[in-house]
Amino acid sequence: MLLSQIRDYIASMGIAEDEHCYSGKLPDKEDKSIGVYHLKQPRKATATPGGEANKSYGIKSISLLVHWNTNQIQTEKAALALQKRLRECRGYEAGQEQIKFIRLYYDEPISVDTDENGIYEYVIECDVYYEKG
Repeated sequence: MLLSQIRDYIASMGIAEDEHCYSGKLPDKEDKSIGVYHLKQPRKATATPGGEANKSYGIKSISLLVHWNTNQIQTEKAALALQKRLRECRGYEAGQEQIKFIRLYYDEPISVDTDENGIYEYVIECDVYYEKG
């Protein structure tokens, strides 16, 4: 599964506008944006009996950055809305693969304070479990 496929899923939620959802890099740091990144702390490899050919699912560890605005309450509400939608995810088609569910690392988004322009940001870390196509 590619980050861009997860970005498309995040964009389909309607929390941020499509053109404000990014994968890999948040280029211009537009207000009310969501960035999708590889988790910096990767997961340990999982072994499948019989080898990779017998593995029916994959796990993608990601970090989502909710870069919203100068209002802390609005930013937190946007992050909580995203986390709620992630928790409810079941069966989203992403090309040849299907997101089965998303396991959140924490009960709530993590505040990372503000960026250099005073824009509040929250991070959501999770594992995306997907069925291989």
